[in-house]
Amino acid sequence: MAVARTRSQRQARSRAVPGAEAALPQPSRTPAGKGHGMDILSLTQTRILTSLTGGELYTGCIRMDPKTGTILEVGPDVVPHALDMVVPLPGHIVMPGWVVGHTHLYSALARGMPAPKRSPANFVQTLEYLWWILDRALDPDTVYASGLAGLLQGAHVGVTGVIDHHASPECISGSLATLQRAFEETRMRGLLCYEVTDRNGTHEGPAGIAENRRFARDAARNPLVRGCIGAHASFTINDDTFDQVAEACTELDLPLHIHLLEDAADRSESVRLYGKDPVRRLADRGLIRPMDLLAHGVHLTGDELKLLADHDVTLIHNARSNMNNRVGRAPLTRGRWQLGTDGIDNDIVAELRAAYFRGREDNPPVDFMAPLAMMRESQKTLGRAFDLVLDELKPGAGADLTIIRYDEPTPLSADNFAGHLYFGLDAWAVAGTVVRGRFVLRDGQVVTCDEAAAMETTRTGAARLYHKMEALS
Repeated sequence: MAVARTRSQRQARSRAVPGAEAALPQPSRTPAGKGHGMDILSLTQTRILTSLTGGELYTGCIRMDPKTGTILEVGPDVVPHALDMVVPLPGHIVMPGWVVGHTHLYSALARGMPAPKRSPANFVQTLEYLWWILDRALDPDTVYASGLAGLLQGAHVGVTGVIDHHASPECISGSLATLQRAFEETRMRGLLCYEVTDRNGTHEGPAGIAENRRFARDAARNPLVRGCIGAHASFTINDDTFDQVAEACTELDLPLHIHLLEDAADRSESVRLYGKDPVRRLADRGLIRPMDLLAHGVHLTGDELKLLADHDVTLIHNARSNMNNRVGRAPLTRGRWQLGTDGIDNDIVAELRAAYFRGREDNPPVDFMAPLAMMRESQKTLGRAFDLVLDELKPGAGADLTIIRYDEPTPLSADNFAGHLYFGLDAWAVAGTVVRGRFVLRDGQVVTCDEAAAMETTRTGAARLYHKMEALS
């Protein structure tokens, strides 16, 4: 069931939240203003961080056009126009919207679920006893509920977009369109794919490829969601299916988003079943390209890292998931990495801090700026899917913003923002988000849909999901 907006939430932009410490001020504009939903939005009297790394921090104004979803003007000397919807934000910082570089929204209903009947002794058993049961239990209603749960949680912690890797083997066809509904109702941005696999039979791989192809074509001009080609770990994909994955990527000129060497079993099983390691199977099919997205990479060798770095491939670090699954440490000293959560949740700042502190234990330790640079890479990747700049605030860039309220106890500059994120800031500072020039989160309230109704949908869906998982296990 679609989640409708309530009258109170439709009015959320035009009234303050009494007593809310991080409340965003009420907008003001001249009586001659046009329809409320499509006005130029001007955020004034705010500090603006133009990018997460290498940017500027100044007090100024940013003007955005919801019709195009882009920034019109931004700078210390910019002033709002007479018909703009003006929101003054003293005490706040506006920056490019935070993006989760790899997640699984289908796992959003797993929070608090019963433990598996058998305790897994290794990573493959974790898949078999837990995640491959959960994804088989999904149906269209719970796919939609999972999308709502994950996106709304993300909005509250400052996320404006996600790069999602979906699986629902019992309802493959149309599953990405079902997930799209959640994005359009929350008004958040996403790059979606279906993870192709043959783990449940040879019929499954072609069905997943067909779903990726259909969705990518249907969403090619969608303002909020786009498609790429997804694949599960190499050891679950036979050679014929892998060939078809490569054909789809080449024909549609789309990135491949695949799990790569998350665990050592990916290599050993790929060699046992197909006679080649996962990186060689990708290389043989021309799937080591700058556009491709390789999640985890924990067990890459030095030679493999060099090959991927030489081809400027994007790797995706998921620190907390790697710790949770006990698969090892990602080799972060080489290559281009972005930052994901792997479906642990969609709190990318929690992931950022984990990546930093976990990385400090490495020898050599992770570079101080590396986790924040990874976060920016996620913004760049999502932006490329829309032919937009999402990692900088400048005219013509996408109008996706994260807004924090922060009365810093020590001096703050663009140069030391990373230190504030690692050692003090967290989701408590998030005051709002904007996607395509419209508020999604304001005063801690989601203003794009009825969140209370959405949470009832997710709770009901989770209970149904657990019941089906019990029957399957």
